[in-house]
Amino acid sequence: MRVMDTRELVLSADLIARVRVRSTKNIRNPMYGQLATLEIIEVIYGDPRRQEVRVWAMSTTYCARDAYAPQQEMLVFLARDQTLFHTVNWQYGQFLMSGETVEEWRGRSGEVADGGATTMAAGASERRGEPPRGQPRSFAEVKQEILTLLEEARQNGKARRP
Repeated sequence: MRVMDTRELVLSADLIARVRVRSTKNIRNPMYGQLATLEIIEVIYGDPRRQEVRVWAMSTTYCARDAYAPQQEMLVFLARDQTLFHTVNWQYGQFLMSGETVEEWRGRSGEVADGGATTMAAGASERRGEPPRGQPRSFAEVKQEILTLLEEARQNGKARRP
């Protein structure tokens, strides 16, 4: 499974939001095994009036691990899927949060921030079958990075309307 870089993740999303998982339900669907209801805490991109969103999860796509658990707080990148949404790039489009910290943020180019230094995470870790690991970053920094990418896309004429 290919991990999208942050720019591609941002540009593929119809909704980017900080959320709390309100509930989950196991379902029988040929493409998904779970339906999650997410309470929106803050919309970064998309319809700011939206207060909750329903998301198809537990995709039957090979190697996907896009599951949600009640009370998790996350930063999610979602795309429309029929009448609901799904997680962009499966589990690589959801980032757990702890307080005001986004856990394992991969950075602007799928890179792992390491103090002042930067190293590529995706290459080596994917070869071992492990998901790429990022570094904890403050939500404010991550949000600013996403907004910068959206503004660059708008200026380059590649932005999509929420």
